[in-house]
Amino acid sequence: MPKPSVAALLAPLLLAACTAASPETPPMSSTVPDTLLTVAERSDYRATARHAEVVALVDALVASSPLARRGSLGLTFEGRDIPWMTIADPPVETPEEARASGKLVVFAFANIHAGEVCGKEALPVLARDILLDPQQPRHAALLSELVLVLVPIYNGDGNERISTTSRPNQDGPAEGQGERPNAQGLDLNRDCMKLESPEGRAMARFLTAWRPHLVLDLHTTNGSFHRYLLTYAPPLNPEGHPAPLAFVRDRMLPEVSERLLARTGYDTFLYGNFEERDGDRHGAWATYSAQPRFGAQNHGLRGHASILSEAYSHATYRERVLATLEFVRECLDHAVEHADTLREAVETGWIETAAAVPRARGDGQLEAVDVSLTPVVAAHLATVGLRHTIAAAPEPAVIHGWVETVDADGRVRPTDEPRDYTVRHLDRFEPTIEVRRPLAYLVPPGMDAVLETLATHGLETEPWTGEVELPVEVARVDAIDRAETAFQGHHEVRLEVSTRRERRAPGPGWTVVPVAQPLGTLAVYLLEPLSDDGLVTWNALDAHLAVGEDYPILRWVAE
Repeated sequence: MPKPSVAALLAPLLLAACTAASPETPPMSSTVPDTLLTVAERSDYRATARHAEVVALVDALVASSPLARRGSLGLTFEGRDIPWMTIADPPVETPEEARASGKLVVFAFANIHAGEVCGKEALPVLARDILLDPQQPRHAALLSELVLVLVPIYNGDGNERISTTSRPNQDGPAEGQGERPNAQGLDLNRDCMKLESPEGRAMARFLTAWRPHLVLDLHTTNGSFHRYLLTYAPPLNPEGHPAPLAFVRDRMLPEVSERLLARTGYDTFLYGNFEERDGDRHGAWATYSAQPRFGAQNHGLRGHASILSEAYSHATYRERVLATLEFVRECLDHAVEHADTLREAVETGWIETAAAVPRARGDGQLEAVDVSLTPVVAAHLATVGLRHTIAAAPEPAVIHGWVETVDADGRVRPTDEPRDYTVRHLDRFEPTIEVRRPLAYLVPPGMDAVLETLATHGLETEPWTGEVELPVEVARVDAIDRAETAFQGHHEVRLEVSTRRERRAPGPGWTVVPVAQPLGTLAVYLLEPLSDDGLVTWNALDAHLAVGEDYPILRWVAE
C-alpha cells in the first residue's frame, strides 16, 4: 500500500484549526468587490499572484479608503516596482508624518523568497479587512495606535519565474510559484550586510528612513516534519540592544502563540528543525544562523523589534495563507495592547546604543553623552560579539511531530501517527569572539565603495579635519582563510589578527565612523576584521589585505 502524501497525513489535524475562523474575521463575502480579492481567493487557492496583479491590488486597496497611501521602496534588478502601502488614521505618507503621529510604526513584508507566497496573499487580505471596516473594534484599536506599512511583494523578479517545480516539497499552489533568488541569482535574505542587490539597498534605506518599531518578515519553511501550522523566531544575534530582544523573545512571541491557539486552534512554536544527537534523529530542535546577513538578525542589530514568521510548507496552501494572516493579526493586537512598552523598549534601545561610548568627531574631539545606562545595559553594550556558537535553552522542548519512517534511499517520511519529542532546544547563541566597542573607526582614503555601503546602511560618517594624534588599535593580519566554495558569488574570507596600540594622526581624506549612533553595533559588525559577516567576509576589502600587513581600518579607542 503506498504511503499517503504529507498533505493527506496532516489534513485531519490541520483542517479543523484552519476552519476555526475568528468571529472578528468573517469568511470571504460576495460583498467584497472583485478588484479587492486576491489571486489565491479568486482561484480557490490554486494560484498565486503575478507582480502586476499584486501592484493592481495594492492600488485598488489604496483607492478604496482615505486611510491608505501608496509608495515605493524602489525598483528590483529588472526594474519592477516594490510597492508599499500605509494604513493609518489620520493617513500617513512619509516617515516624518509617521514619527509626528507618535504611533508605533509596524512594517510587514513578504515574498523575499518568491516561492514562499503565503505572506504575499495574506497581507492584502489584512489590509482589505481593515480598510473596508475601520470602525470594527479590533481595527479601530489598531488605527489608534499603529502606523502600518505593508510590502506584500519584495522579490518581484523571482516572483515572475513561476514554476510548478520551484519548491517540490511544498504543498501548492497547484499552478506554481516563483523562485527563491532575485534576477541576479542572489538570495535576498543573505544580502542584508553586503547590500549587492537593488532590493537590499532599497530595504536598508527604507529601514533608515522609517525606523519601524516592529518588523514582521513572512516566509514558508523548509525542513522537518512537525504539527505546527507556523513557526516563528525573534532576532537571534545577541548583540542588539537587550530591551527589544527580550520583549519579543520572552513576552510577545509566547503570548501571541498562546492567544493564537486559543482563538483559532492554530498550533505554533519557535522555528527550528530536528537535528541528530547521539544517534537519535530527533535529539535536538535547532534554530538557524545568528549572522546578520539574515533579515531578522540584521533588524535586531538595527534596534528594531523583529519577528520571523515561517508557515509550514507541508500544510496546504490555503492553510498557510490563513495561518500567516492570523499570526500577523495577533502580533498587531499584541503591539496595540502593549504599545507603550514596545515603544519604550525600541526607542530606549536606539538612545542607549548611541550613548554606549562618547561621540567621536571629525576634528578629533569627543563629546560626552548625557544618558545614564544601568549597569546591566552598560555591561551588555561594552562589548560586541563577532562570532557565535549555538547554545541550548535551560529546559528541553517538547516538539509536536510525527512517527517517521526512513526509506531505503534514506528519505524520511512521516506516518499518520502523531508523536511528541522531548529534545534539547538549541534556540540561542553565545559569543566565541568579542571586542570592546571602540569610539570610532578610521577609514583611509581610497575606500569609496566601503563608505558607500556604510551610507546605504544608514551609518553616519564625518570627514577627518583634525590635526591631532589619536590612540588607536591596529590589527595585523596573521592569516587569511578564503573559502574554496563560492557562496552567493563570493569566496567568504575569515581573518586571524593580532592587535597593538599606538598613536596615529589621520591625514587628509580619512573618514571617521562614530560608534556613538543608533546603528553603532551594526558599524562594529561591518568593520571589524574578525567579524563573521562583515565587509571582510564579503570580499569588500580583499585588495587591502595581505598576511603580515596591517588591516587598513583603524579603531579609535579611549586613552
